[in-house]
Amino acid sequence: MSPYRIDITLRPPVRFQASIPNFTMVTMSNILTILLINSDRASRTVIADLLSRCRRPVEVSASVASLQEGMKYLESDTPPQVIVLEAQSIAQGVRDISAILANNPHAMIIVTSMEKHPDWILTLIRAGAGEYLTTPINTEELDDAVERTARMLDQKQGVDETRGKIITVYNPSGGMGTTSIAVNLAATLSAKGEMTTLVDLNPFSNDITAFLDLTPAYTLSSLQETVGQIDASFLMGIMTKHASGLKVLCGPEEVGAVVGITPNQILNLLTLVKSQFGVTIIDTGGSLSERNLETFNGSDIILYPLTLTLPALNNARRYLKALSRLGFGPDRVKVVVNRYLPKDDIRISDAERILGVKSFHTIPNSYVEIKESIYKGTPLVVGYPRSLVTKALTELTSRTMAELSNGSH
Repeated sequence: MSPYRIDITLRPPVRFQASIPNFTMVTMSNILTILLINSDRASRTVIADLLSRCRRPVEVSASVASLQEGMKYLESDTPPQVIVLEAQSIAQGVRDISAILANNPHAMIIVTSMEKHPDWILTLIRAGAGEYLTTPINTEELDDAVERTARMLDQKQGVDETRGKIITVYNPSGGMGTTSIAVNLAATLSAKGEMTTLVDLNPFSNDITAFLDLTPAYTLSSLQETVGQIDASFLMGIMTKHASGLKVLCGPEEVGAVVGITPNQILNLLTLVKSQFGVTIIDTGGSLSERNLETFNGSDIILYPLTLTLPALNNARRYLKALSRLGFGPDRVKVVVNRYLPKDDIRISDAERILGVKSFHTIPNSYVEIKESIYKGTPLVVGYPRSLVTKALTELTSRTMAELSNGSH
């Protein structure tokens, strides 16, 4: 029996519809040629139909039951650019990937399999596959995989394309809402169809894992375990997918493990996420270490959340001055007043006078809703679409993307 549903209605995860502009990624006009290899004829029909719905124009140049049948296409003068390959076992998958790349080293491979075990995913990614999709295939997952594959192909062929943007959310101290803002920015962008990833570089804890109720098979620690540069295939293999479709690089379980990541590893990571995603959201904190400075240097904009308390403002004043001296002034670093209450003793005008910079945005206080969203493992903007905090976070997303679109960063 086919592992694919033939007569189905694909239901993607419920997505929050925010009233913000669509941030459309730049796409190339090239039509991707695809070789489809799957032992089941009905499965091939379903996959071909899903491919026809992708944003990126594709052409299924051949649909065959085995790699042996597909070799004549791989050995032709115009071999297909992408191979969608069924893997029925790890050993068979590795052999087929090796054979494909031996004939066409520039080919991009999307593996499909019923197996969800992390060992399958990482082994086949490391063997040379660019993407791994479990069956039955979701339309949006295939669409995103094709888009990322096209980007990787362009990168291999040296095509100069628009790079993704990086937004870092930073405060040196914990408790200022950096993770909450980062998670909800990423969720809002992902809900609008932007290819978004969320990266946890916060040295205090791996809070993103808790906020999204994730159980990652791999974390940021995998970067430290590698020797030399990582590639896009490896990066995609260690990411965790949230139910909303958001790709997440989770922080390590070990306390303080983020600190051991070198600036060179950060540079390699940022280069890769820029090539694979439209927008990357980074959650970080701690001192102005080399790791953080490398992160800031690769970021297009830095959001600095704070609360209206004297200790928080005094600390922010010191750090904002230090950041400015290091070349990260108000054009790159934007102050976000979090958990704001209109009746606070300290007003926003007071904060701006203390800091010497204008506030970029304000997010109201809503402890109960945020607490419940964390308990449910659902971003606030998804679980509470009518909340005033959701409205503020949506507006923050819109304003931040508008800043980036202005071309001043």
